[in-house]
Amino acid sequence: MLKTPIMGSNRLPVLLALGAALLWGFWWLPINWLQSQGVPGLWAGVALNVGAIPACLIASLVWSEKALPLRTVLGAMSAGGAITLYSGAVVETSVVRAVLLFYLAPAWAIAIECLFFGRRFRWLNFLTLGLAALGFLFIFRFQIDRSAFNSGDVMALISGVCWAVGSALIFSGKPASAAKLCLVTVMSGACIGLLLVLAFEASPAPTLEVRSLGPALLTGTVYLMPLMVATLWSARFLPPATMSFLLTAEVISGVASAAILLGDPFGMFEVAGALLIIAAALVEVVSGTQHPPTTAQESPG
Repeated sequence: MLKTPIMGSNRLPVLLALGAALLWGFWWLPINWLQSQGVPGLWAGVALNVGAIPACLIASLVWSEKALPLRTVLGAMSAGGAITLYSGAVVETSVVRAVLLFYLAPAWAIAIECLFFGRRFRWLNFLTLGLAALGFLFIFRFQIDRSAFNSGDVMALISGVCWAVGSALIFSGKPASAAKLCLVTVMSGACIGLLLVLAFEASPAPTLEVRSLGPALLTGTVYLMPLMVATLWSARFLPPATMSFLLTAEVISGVASAAILLGDPFGMFEVAGALLIIAAALVEVVSGTQHPPTTAQESPG
C-alpha cells in the first residue's frame, strides 16, 4: 500500500489529465452536431470511436510491442463503455446534468477500492460520500423519484460507474502502453455502442448523410484519439480517486460551455450540486487515504 501525492513525480500525468479534462468538457459539441445531422447520441459515439481506431492502431504498432494484461484490457473496455454511454447521455438529458452525474465517479471509486482492492474505509470517506450524495440531491432539486430520471440521467450515472471501474483496473494492473490502451478503449466503445443501439434503439439504422460521415471520423482521429491517449496514460500513474478529481475540471468547461451555448439551466441548485461534487472529489484526494500498489511504470509508448 502506498500514498500517491498529487504532484511531485506525478506532475506530468497530473497536467495531462487536467488538460484532457478541460477538453473533454467540449465533447458534447461534436455529439450535438451529429445529432443535428440526424445521428442519435449512441450512433455518434460509435462514429467517433471508429474514427479514432486507425490512428490508435498505427500508434500501437509503431510504439508498442507488449501485449496488454487481461486486467488492463478489462479496464480499457470499461472506459470504452463509459465514453459511449456518456455520448448518449449528453443528448438524452441536459449537458449540465450529464456532466455532474458522471462526476459522481469518485464516490464509486471509494466503494470499488474498498470492496476489491483492500482499501481501509476511513471517516473522511463518509464526508466524501455525504458531499457526493448531497450534490446528487441538489442536481435533482431534492425530488428523487422515477419521474425525475430520464434515460440520459441513467446513462450518465452508469457511465461514471464504468469509468471508476476502468480507472481502478488500469491503475492496479501491470504496466501497459497508452497507445494500446487507447486502441482497446475506442474499439470497445464502438462495439458496446453498436450493441446498445441494437438492444434499445427503435430504429437501429439512422439516416447518415455522406457529408456528415467524414467530419465524424475526422473528429474521432484528431480529437478523441489524443484525448484518450493523454487520459489513459495518466490513469496508469494516478490512483482512481485522484484521477477522478482531476477530471472534474471538465465540469468547468462542460457546464460553462453548455450554459452559454445551449442555454442549459444552471441556477443555484446546479451550482450547489457542482460545488458539492467537486468538494467530494477534493476531500477524497487530500484525505491521504492509501491506495493499491502498482508495479514499475513504463514510458508513454
